[in-house]
Amino acid sequence: MHKPLAEDRQQSQAILFEQVKILFKAIYYNMTSYLIICGVVVFVVWDVAPHDLVLTWAGVLTSILVIRVAVHFFIQHRLSAENARAFGRYLVLSAGITGLVWGIGTMLMFQQVELMYQIFILFIIAGLGVAAFASTSIYLPSLFATISGLILPLGIKLFFIDGDIYRGLAIVTLLFVFSLFLFSINLNRSLLESLRLRFENTDLVTQLRFQKEEAEHANEAKSKFLAAASHDLRQPLHALTLFTSVLDESIQSPKVRQVVEQINASVRALQSLFNALLDISRLDAGVMKDEKTRFDLQTLFTRLANDFDPLAREQSLHINWPDAAYTVYSDPSLLEQILRNYIANAIRYTDSGEITIRCEMQADGINIQVIDTGIGIPAEEQQAVFEEFHQLGNPERDRNKGLGLGLAIVQRTAKLLGHPIKVTSELGKGSTFGIIVEAGELDEHAQEIPAVDPGDNQTANGAVIVVIDDEESIREGMRNLLQIWGCDVITASNKEEAISQLRQQDKMPDGIIADYRLRDNQTGIEAIHALHAEYEAQIPALIVTGDIAMERLREVNDSGFQVLHKPVAPVKLRTFLRNIQLRKP
Repeated sequence: MHKPLAEDRQQSQAILFEQVKILFKAIYYNMTSYLIICGVVVFVVWDVAPHDLVLTWAGVLTSILVIRVAVHFFIQHRLSAENARAFGRYLVLSAGITGLVWGIGTMLMFQQVELMYQIFILFIIAGLGVAAFASTSIYLPSLFATISGLILPLGIKLFFIDGDIYRGLAIVTLLFVFSLFLFSINLNRSLLESLRLRFENTDLVTQLRFQKEEAEHANEAKSKFLAAASHDLRQPLHALTLFTSVLDESIQSPKVRQVVEQINASVRALQSLFNALLDISRLDAGVMKDEKTRFDLQTLFTRLANDFDPLAREQSLHINWPDAAYTVYSDPSLLEQILRNYIANAIRYTDSGEITIRCEMQADGINIQVIDTGIGIPAEEQQAVFEEFHQLGNPERDRNKGLGLGLAIVQRTAKLLGHPIKVTSELGKGSTFGIIVEAGELDEHAQEIPAVDPGDNQTANGAVIVVIDDEESIREGMRNLLQIWGCDVITASNKEEAISQLRQQDKMPDGIIADYRLRDNQTGIEAIHALHAEYEAQIPALIVTGDIAMERLREVNDSGFQVLHKPVAPVKLRTFLRNIQLRKP
């Protein structure tokens, strides 16, 4: 039954209020990020751009950002459902002005600097575009105003600069804007649907007695929202990862390389969030499998010490590592993930003192404990810390204090491995997190898998690689990166186009890299099977996906093909190419 008109208006007003409220909460974070990035731009281009231009732009932008923060401070408590539309118009106007100052300023500086600095400016603008996409997709007018002012001035200017490279950059820039708009529309649709479901569920709670059914319905809506949001956010992030990898392989200037590394650090921070969400989904879907083997714990502790000792020293902490040699029977990578979460939390919540890693042989196995002298955990919170997004002492959701997913992953992973975990703690004196692992005897015939050299660019030696993806920016990024590594690359948006191009060029692929979700309800699995049938050969294939929906994870897992999740680390692509070379006669 259709809702009455008045009820529809009331729900629309409530949804608009929620959209504007979420945007208001992100103001301080966005303005701080803009100021930091503004400082980075000034630092990089100071020696190559006119000082009066740089200072004028930085001064105008800083003034606008300060005014926006001041206005937000005075009006944030006046926001209500009745004036949400007026506040929304203010957000659109202020976002558009801020984006336009960025766009015009960077466009003017772009004309005054050399190609390397021009590329740097383009990446800064692209990064700001992705950041705006992530933080303002909840309210499309604000996003469109920001992106239009931010990117379009420079994109249009590129068309009027002589040289094919600039026209190519102009096309890529406008395609990037189009992709952001398309992704934002899809994500916004999911976000609005989630809000509608939230309000509808609130109404149902007052009318229905069956709370269990309602909770399941809300959980399903949340899972669908996370799956849609994860996929749409991973697409531009995956493209950005590919382009930054291309830049990382090409840049020689130390100053620009430093900036590229800062961009990579931001990308890695986003990757950690997506990977945590993916791990939760894979564990809940039952598609993560353990691969237990016998191995020496000392090797694992040496690797952990190399990673965590410098971090501990930065906080004036000392980590005591065990020197007793034990052999255990477990999955090395999953056990390492558990211990990494334990140690990272110990460092994060210990202000002074030391951290001790202890191993003890017990009747039921080897008890590995991470003991700290930190803030401790109240007795009533010691089980709650294993719940998703539950954190102690982080009401402001500071990203530097973690995401609140680590111990939730630990609990699920330990259950998968069959390893009991335990926590004991005393408030103000520290905590002890433990896991009991089955003891084992080391297999003397076990061999280590050789690592891929990250600095080896020539891992392909002319291998013909077919890339199938329906996103133009991702195809272009993959083409550029794989060609740098020596591949002969053919890109296509679907299986028919891939087969057609291979026939025209009279080539047989050595490897296939296919996105899972393609247009017209086609999947990468179908595309791989079509190429296998075309050439009557089991060509090495790799599925790349941004989905975290349980049913899709199960389907991909059941396909039997190697799977990587977006954004894909370049070293994993190199490993796939190296395996192809090893298979070739």
